[in-house]
Amino acid sequence: MTVLDLGNNVAVTSQIVPQVLSASSSDATAVDMKGVTWAIVHINCGTKAGTTSVYTFKVEESSDNVTFATAKKLVDGEVSTTDAEIVITATAAATDDRTYLVALDATRIERYVRIACDLSGGGSDNFPVSCSIITMPDYTGDADAPDMTV
Repeated sequence: MTVLDLGNNVAVTSQIVPQVLSASSSDATAVDMKGVTWAIVHINCGTKAGTTSVYTFKVEESSDNVTFATAKKLVDGEVSTTDAEIVITATAAATDDRTYLVALDATRIERYVRIACDLSGGGSDNFPVSCSIITMPDYTGDADAPDMTV
């Protein structure tokens, strides 16, 4: 029986620490995807106070950790022309509290990945949010891989 020890083998990198964004944009520090099997972007949103600002969370990728571009979504296993982004135009209702998960195919993304939050629409709405990237390294064929059997 194979056992996966998530507590010791999954990395969680905070991209936007829990905070209230107010009329600002934010670019996170990149995560190195070298040796990563899979990754999930986790965006946790609270209720936005106000209705004028629009927050766009983008998954950005880079081969050199300097120049970033918005990653593209995968559709039916193929890279599409659609940007990998989540646009939040909350109406300050209690139903705006939600969690977004975006799966990343580590074989089809550049080496460095980060979350960028762009603000548009004017206003200075207060928006509680946090973002993380959760990754798991590739243990197949690695001589230094931990023994994950019981």
